[in-house]
Amino acid sequence: MVALDIWYDQTPKDDEGNVVICVNTAAELDELIDRIIAETADHAAPSMIQVALSGVKRSPALEVGLGKQKGFIGYSSRTEGGWTVGDGDPNAVVDYVYMGNHSEVPASVEVPMSTVRRGLHEFLAAGARPSVVKSDELS
Repeated sequence: MVALDIWYDQTPKDDEGNVVICVNTAAELDELIDRIIAETADHAAPSMIQVALSGVKRSPALEVGLGKQKGFIGYSSRTEGGWTVGDGDPNAVVDYVYMGNHSEVPASVEVPMSTVRRGLHEFLAAGARPSVVKSDELS
């Protein structure tokens, strides 16, 4: 198992002003996901988080949408990238918010939250591309 650094909002988490949240266990990850979904349940658009391996330079990273019913995972590393693949319209976009900034993703990357949660747990367990993300080789 690895440790994850997660960026969710701009509120400092420690005395040095860092906004990163460190997650070390599956229970901590579930607690954070549940907290974010609860805190943003009444927002016009769901939240996004950024996730990287703690203490790893040039870490692979996840961009994750956390909605009530659906979300997504985008993965990027030095050698590959990819997204979850759902059944939404690839020509439509869905709104998300990351640290107060509006973002749009194709509706086709949205999947059930159970799939998003499974992918985050896989990343915590192995630090590699989650199996729920379809890989795109980078040249």
